[in-house]
Amino acid sequence: MMLVEGCLLLSTFAGAYLFTRFGRRWSFRPQWLAWILARNLRGVCLVAALALLARGLLLPVVGIPQPRINDEYSYLLMADTFSHGRLANPTPPSWQHFETFHVNVLPSYHSKYPVAQGLVLAFGQVVFHQPWIGVYLSTALLCGTICWALQAFVPPGWALLGGVLAVFRLALFSYWMNSYWGGSVAALGGAVALGAVVRLFQPEQSVRQRVLLSCTFGAGLLILATSRPYEGLALSMPLMAYFAYHTVKGGLRGPALLQGMLPVVLIGVMGLLAMGYYNRTTTGSALLMPYELNYRTYWPLPYFLGQKANSGLKLQDPVFDKFYQVTEQEYGHSNLKSMSGFLSVESGRLATDWFFYVGPALSLPVLIGLISCVIRPHLRIVVLVVLSTTIALALCVYSLPHYAAPATVATYIFATEGLRYLWEQKALGERAFVVAVCLTVVAVSLTGQTGSAVVNTKFHFPDQRTMIAGKLADQPGKQLVLVSYDLERHYPGNELVHNGAEFASQKIVWARSKGAEKDTALCAAFPDRRFWSATTDDTQLSLSPLHLCAVP
Repeated sequence: MMLVEGCLLLSTFAGAYLFTRFGRRWSFRPQWLAWILARNLRGVCLVAALALLARGLLLPVVGIPQPRINDEYSYLLMADTFSHGRLANPTPPSWQHFETFHVNVLPSYHSKYPVAQGLVLAFGQVVFHQPWIGVYLSTALLCGTICWALQAFVPPGWALLGGVLAVFRLALFSYWMNSYWGGSVAALGGAVALGAVVRLFQPEQSVRQRVLLSCTFGAGLLILATSRPYEGLALSMPLMAYFAYHTVKGGLRGPALLQGMLPVVLIGVMGLLAMGYYNRTTTGSALLMPYELNYRTYWPLPYFLGQKANSGLKLQDPVFDKFYQVTEQEYGHSNLKSMSGFLSVESGRLATDWFFYVGPALSLPVLIGLISCVIRPHLRIVVLVVLSTTIALALCVYSLPHYAAPATVATYIFATEGLRYLWEQKALGERAFVVAVCLTVVAVSLTGQTGSAVVNTKFHFPDQRTMIAGKLADQPGKQLVLVSYDLERHYPGNELVHNGAEFASQKIVWARSKGAEKDTALCAAFPDRRFWSATTDDTQLSLSPLHLCAVP
């Protein structure tokens, strides 16, 4: 994909250069564009609308995504829980059969993840009866917010261009738009916080605008804290230092001090209280997050460099052991113990993240923009945001592209600043290159061949949950499927045992087989269900009825 994008960039540049050589001018501004750029809000709305329209037109081709990743099912459980008006669910009977990845079953049954993504999915489920609509709307909102944040750093036309580039990179075939895994919400929080805090200290702000921006800044920090707390904290630290520095230096004094600080403090306090209440409801302690509880209960590996492994943990199910063995191998945890291994792993992560967020076409503009942001004082806060997030991620044993989502807006600030710099050189080659970059991003994005489109290459095998559900759809009454795996061939990321918040209303309940004696005990807890046995090695599936208890 990198080679294809690179070759397309070169050929597009050649075409744009020749087009310009024949006397064509790239500098034009149609009347409709001038009308849009006359008001910042118009550009923001245009970008968000473009994201909605573009992905909406792809529905007949791409459709609504189906969950495959364990994390997606965990987020969907959270959304289903919220949709039923609860923060957590009671522990199911015979809970050992229902243990699954990224979900706690004691002291309550709930997802381990922070709440922001679950709230977005719950909104889609409650209002539109489809959780993915929450992803669809939040990703479009992210693109519009990126445009809004860019307007604080670059001229409106370039901010609009950056927002449009975000639409093509993130809102079409990106896994942020086409899964339930998250990314857009955390990126939204970063864009909101950065765009607000920079505007807050501009001298032309009125009292009303200052209060509104303070509330917006506080809301952005809260979104970060409830979507990706660790990476969000890393990004928030330079922003809060920026806020404190300008406050102390005299940007806000007397009543203005209260206008700027009070909303941020109030939103922060209310957010902490709400998070503490959620923690207490789910884990039993206001200071214990579900994520930490899940680590203590199920995760034997360290999260951070230098952290001791949870070696005393004994897992009861061999599927969990297999999952962590594969996780350790895939992420190269053992390689991190040497300097050469550490550098190899970190360079691999950097390449993956660079390909996802930037790609070959935007690489040169982003590098130029990065240098420009280092040189220009009012843009250095963007560099600090990226630096703090990068350091935080480097300390993690595991990393995926959406871990860096809070700093997404920085990519588009660098890109637009770099493109703007090249364009203002007013040389034929530079302007042709800017046009070539934009056309290449659009063309590659429309083919779905960008790095941002990659979700998980492990799933070459069929979606067996869907296959089983299809076979049982015409069966009368409710069903319970007891799942067993061929552990020699089974990839533990392809887990079948996932359930919603309401076992009683599910057509199919999924459970782990624990042997005939323990499986029979489920009959008392689920007397109204017909039992089935599903055995799989991920490619071959055997589904047969079980006669453990009387047929209802």
